[in-house]
Amino acid sequence: MRGGQREGRGPGLFGKITSVGNGTIALTKPDGSTVTIKVTDKTEFRKDRQAANLTDFHVGDTVFVRGEENADHSVTAAVIGARSGGAPEGQGRGPGGPGGGPGGGLGELGKDFIFGEVKSVDAPKLTLLRPDNVTQTVELNESTSLHRGRDSITMADIQPGDHVVVRGGLENNTFVPKNVMLLSPEQWQRIQEMRASGASGNPPNAQKSNPPQQ
Repeated sequence: MRGGQREGRGPGLFGKITSVGNGTIALTKPDGSTVTIKVTDKTEFRKDRQAANLTDFHVGDTVFVRGEENADHSVTAAVIGARSGGAPEGQGRGPGGPGGGPGGGLGELGKDFIFGEVKSVDAPKLTLLRPDNVTQTVELNESTSLHRGRDSITMADIQPGDHVVVRGGLENNTFVPKNVMLLSPEQWQRIQEMRASGASGNPPNAQKSNPPQQ
């Protein structure tokens, strides 16, 4: 990996594969944008929590990618994971569960990202109703970026009834948001369609346990 960044610590994203070429994968994200994933001899592939190869991934697969973003906005993949049911590798697993070691647990709803309908805006807090009917509140900070497409926005642009995707991570058992993407109705529909493509039809990363709350 270039730039002294440790493998697997770059941006995490998920979406559907739209093409697989010689050393590259074209990925369509839930917001409708497309990103080029570059594969190297250091890329780790995981499918159904087992070691895999690039040839095991096909157009239409939903995958999770972690790697390093390049200057041209492509991503050099450190890890690419998927499950046969259409959900990205690591979904539905809590920390410390089976496959929770290196290469497992790549993305988990409520811990690595949140998405759903905005129920209330009480700056700097957002309360969301996730597709698995769990309500989760996140508190934005000075480092949280907010966007609608490629445009920067503020919390004043987010209203109850809107749909958002929030990416972040756990710090001291509290979800800390790093960026918030305000979705258009069309983008939200794409996410719903991606959910429906799963074998069980359940929301991505649906969990029975309650998420960390503010």
